[in-house]
Amino acid sequence: MGIRRVLKEQQGWTLVELSLTLAMIGLLAILALPAFVQWGDRLDRELFLGGLAADLRFAQTQARLTEEETLLVLDASKHRYTVKQGDHLLRNEKIPSRFQLTSNYPRSRVIFRRSGQVRGGTFVLYTRGKRVGRVVVQVASGRPRVEVDP
Repeated sequence: MGIRRVLKEQQGWTLVELSLTLAMIGLLAILALPAFVQWGDRLDRELFLGGLAADLRFAQTQARLTEEETLLVLDASKHRYTVKQGDHLLRNEKIPSRFQLTSNYPRSRVIFRRSGQVRGGTFVLYTRGKRVGRVVVQVASGRPRVEVDP
């Protein structure tokens, strides 16, 4: 009778229960991992395109404040873009190597007039040949709008 009482009072997990629990936790982690990776990639694209949009707004503001033409020039071969005003370099930003950025602006140059006016257009972001986002510059206001593809 003493042995039965000892067995009934013992609490804990058997090795089988513990193994099955750990296996299920591992399976759930493996299933959830791709979602976390995609979330990180999307966040990375949002941050880059948000930075490009901020630089476009900066160029427009500089053009209005100084009443001088300001340019944002995309140099896809060197993986960078620059913001210039006359001979002055205002910004020089590197495009991460995993991204390719294209533009429908002539000679890949966005020209902000002295009043801040700009021709509308689009910058398209690619990763491994697949479009993953874009920045659309509005025709009337010149304000950039970021769109990130899922």
